[in-house]
Amino acid sequence: MSSDGNKPKEKYAYATVRMPDGKEHEIPLAPKQFKTGRQGFYAQIPGFIYDGEMYGGQIQLWKKTKKDE
Repeated sequence: MSSDGNKPKEKYAYATVRMPDGKEHEIPLAPKQFKTGRQGFYAQIPGFIYDGEMYGGQIQLWKKTKKDE
């Protein structure tokens, strides 16, 4: 806890990946500043087995600006 008695802010975002069989996996996304300068969250998924096949990937979320909309 912080010195003022308030709970510290969560530093991670979480993404839920639902596979076709209905199983869900919660992925923590760490804060990141991307090369573009945008702030956001990121996770590298090293690998997991689904239906006998190996999967891996990335999740990226970034703050959009008005010109991106």
